[in-house]
Amino acid sequence: MTSPAPDAGASYATEVTRLLWPAPWDEPLVTRSVRRPEGALRDAYVFPSIRNPRLLVPAGLPAAATMVQRLGNDEAAFIAPLRRVLRRAVGSSFFAASRWPRVRVVGPATGADSIEHHLAGVLGTEVRVGVVLGPRRVNQKPVLQVFATDGRLLAFAKVGHNALTSDLVRREARALTDVHALAPRRFRAPELLHAGTWSGLDVLVMSPLPIEPDRAVDAGTRVDAMVELARLAGTHTCALADSPFLARLRAESLRLADLPHGGSLAGAVAELEHHHGTTDLAFGSWHGDWGPWNMGMQGAVLQLWDWERHDRAVPLGLDAVHLLAQQVQPAQHVDPAQEADFLAAVPAALAPFGVAPALHDLTVRLYLLEMAVRYVDALRHGARPDFERRTAWVVSLLSRLLQQPLTTSSKGRP
Repeated sequence: MTSPAPDAGASYATEVTRLLWPAPWDEPLVTRSVRRPEGALRDAYVFPSIRNPRLLVPAGLPAAATMVQRLGNDEAAFIAPLRRVLRRAVGSSFFAASRWPRVRVVGPATGADSIEHHLAGVLGTEVRVGVVLGPRRVNQKPVLQVFATDGRLLAFAKVGHNALTSDLVRREARALTDVHALAPRRFRAPELLHAGTWSGLDVLVMSPLPIEPDRAVDAGTRVDAMVELARLAGTHTCALADSPFLARLRAESLRLADLPHGGSLAGAVAELEHHHGTTDLAFGSWHGDWGPWNMGMQGAVLQLWDWERHDRAVPLGLDAVHLLAQQVQPAQHVDPAQEADFLAAVPAALAPFGVAPALHDLTVRLYLLEMAVRYVDALRHGARPDFERRTAWVVSLLSRLLQQPLTTSSKGRP
């Protein structure tokens, strides 16, 4: 039986499907039917459920079952074997005959444009796509796994569909070009295959990065890659007040002043410039979203993806601080112990970058300002409660730290 999307989860899945298969394709439907209607047909299994869609796995392409490796939290011991069982099931002929929920879109027998039609032209062969939805959030954009019809994984693609996500897609295209030109040794980034527009949307196509899915990233490899990236495009030292980094945050904070939480940002910039503007800092590169969800291992080389926040002019060590900050998970109230652990771990995390102890507290403040500007800007596009809580925590911690003297004063030139 076929029916329109019954709830918010289904709506999210069908909205994204409609974006990628626009008219003259029919409106996407949620169905459990295995009967094939007339015309062209695209079916995608919805995982883990229609109420909580995270993956759209193309039906009729057994090799696409590898997508279920993305399900679940790796911290739970039972998840890896469960995913292996599910992967075998999804790739079997028995699953194709099951009534597992799927999103279906039907179009004319020939000639209907779609994201698959566009990507086939880019890659020079017929393709099928699976969609990584992730949680519905302000900066979420469809991430596509692009398969050949024989099941080979050809590429990943991202689709920018509003001002925020389109800007991120364009930024990532530039970042991939820049990083590849510098030939890093300790990590790999995807190769840019295509950047352009389709149906009014920004589309980025990049090579897949091979990883060993059950292998953890060891801390030494992660730190070595992080330090190499920080210095990859060279470093420079200048006073904070003279840096392009602070100039950018100053301009962005003024633009965001009328938004929720935005009123404090310009004041934070002024406070930092007044007290620490003459402090010399070393500036280099960062990934911008350094976390375990964006990396894997292949041999001895770290594989890094999601480069949309890459910047070549930030204080050294921000990736290390960002990784630590993700351990703070604001609920209705922030756990003071998590916050204290985060701040206490900063000195050891910054040591490999050669950041002087006198600059550790200032580096944390500058990281929080960077993230506060990012988060407040994203709130313009709407937000989930968890994102609003994280924004409030970052702004609050920045404000509280600015009211305290630095643990070791960094005022004035060293």
